Amino acid sequence: MLSTSGSVLFWHMSAFSLACVLGFACVVWTYHRRDQYAAQAFLVFLLVTVAWNATVLLRIVGPVSLAWELHLIEQFFQVLITIVWFYFAAVYAGYRAVLTRRLVGYPLAGVAVAMLLVESFPPIAAITNTDPTTIEEPFTFVTWTDTALAGVVEVLALAAFAVGSGLILYKLLTANYVQAWQIVLVFVATTGTILVEVFEDAIPHAVSGVDYPALAVTGVGVSYVVGLYRYDLFGYTPVDMSDVIDGITAPVVVLNPEQRVVDFNAPAKAMFGALATGCRGDVVLPAAVINAVPVDTPEASEAEVTLSRDGEDRVYRLYAAPLDSFGDNQGVAVTLRDVTTQRRQQEKLALLKQILTRSLRHNIRNNVDIVKANSQELIDNLNGPEQAHAHAVYDAADDLHSISTKTRVMKDVAENRGRTTPVALCELLTTTVAEYEQTYPSTTFVVDCPPACSVETTPDIEPAVRNLIENAAEHNSAADAEVQVSLEQRDDAVVIEIADNGPGIPPNELTVLERGREDVLAHGSGIGLWIVTMVVDEIDGTITYETGDAGTTITLRLNR
Repeated sequence: MLSTSGSVLFWHMSAFSLACVLGFACVVWTYHRRDQYAAQAFLVFLLVTVAWNATVLLRIVGPVSLAWELHLIEQFFQVLITIVWFYFAAVYAGYRAVLTRRLVGYPLAGVAVAMLLVESFPPIAAITNTDPTTIEEPFTFVTWTDTALAGVVEVLALAAFAVGSGLILYKLLTANYVQAWQIVLVFVATTGTILVEVFEDAIPHAVSGVDYPALAVTGVGVSYVVGLYRYDLFGYTPVDMSDVIDGITAPVVVLNPEQRVVDFNAPAKAMFGALATGCRGDVVLPAAVINAVPVDTPEASEAEVTLSRDGEDRVYRLYAAPLDSFGDNQGVAVTLRDVTTQRRQQEKLALLKQILTRSLRHNIRNNVDIVKANSQELIDNLNGPEQAHAHAVYDAADDLHSISTKTRVMKDVAENRGRTTPVALCELLTTTVAEYEQTYPSTTFVVDCPPACSVETTPDIEPAVRNLIENAAEHNSAADAEVQVSLEQRDDAVVIEIADNGPGIPPNELTVLERGREDVLAHGSGIGLWIVTMVVDEIDGTITYETGDAGTTITLRLNR
């Protein structure tokens, strides 16, 4: 059996050794998660905790000759722990920016440095720590008597620890998605440390001068590791909600499951003047908003609501995002975005589309048909130069007809965005080539396709392919004009290749396509290749042009 003195020494050594081990384990755990919110500040706190406990342990088991030096080191860590705790709490609660202000940061830093100097700088510490006393039982230990100045430092240190703990508790209490047991855990851990500091002399078998609060601070570190990592409070910090919604320019209102307001930002307050924390949503918010918020659903939702503002009806897109804490429903965050201007632009574009469609389909096409019919009659009844002029008119009208058709195709491509359908590519290529063999009888067409090839792609792949084959034939002025069309199936894509022996695509045409836009000085001569480009962009495919005096090869890749 150990003697009483031996057992007291044993539990002191065991307690502070265990505190060092637990603290170091927390340091390692935190280091591996140092990229999480406020984790780096918490890591500093844990490191100082380990150093403090280790110094106390050395004072207990170390030689008396080093008692003064170890005492100063211990006093340094004892004061430093309260400073780094206050810093961690300020960062965790979202006040880091406040600490960087000169009027706040400089005075606090000055007080912190003064506290450290008073307690650990030898010339000053010799004045604030007097009357060294060596205790022989239950183990040899040297202690000093604190003066009034040391008492002031102790009060300031306790105040820093208490204020830091209060910042965290306040944030937790004002967050609607932090559970009660988590708040209790934080409260017990931090309050217990202060109580140990105040009533440490009442601890059974306590030895005068031993810093038992170091053990309590280790308990704070361990409990926070459990709360912050096991239950991810670093990811659910109160600052996450408040700072995020304050940074959103659109109105945001947070409602609890009873549809009471628990948080909102400045734009929401400006829009709904009666907003106040704790008020019922159906009292301070329009009925259209409340009716569009599905409080009980676990899924995010969207809706459009019309609200009157400044005497004008405006359209808002309402986004409702459910809030939960470890599976428990904690309400919903409602965001309103004004889409009135967007809706009006869409309405104007829809009207413009209707007008263009009517003009292209009826007015222009009908008039072009009249021009072509009359031109053909003139061609049949005229000779010489007059007949050539009539031919020119007919060709120009035919070009206008083609432009009208392709413009309507571009409209269809835009409207079909996002749609897909099974397309038999082999059949499409052979049918298209057969059609253009009739249109361009002097051109030789060669088709190389597998027996069958069907892909899920945009329905507008047909006009894209038709334009490529038509361009290859139409602009081929070679005496032995030839167009080769091939299709190759690969594991990840289908590749269509269209080659001709014509004069090649003009460089300015390719430059415009590569830039993706036209201007007054740089523009294309037609619409067909723009249709192809739009279709390729829609299907996330690729198209390459290899052109020169010997002809052009266009490779169209359709990703599966």
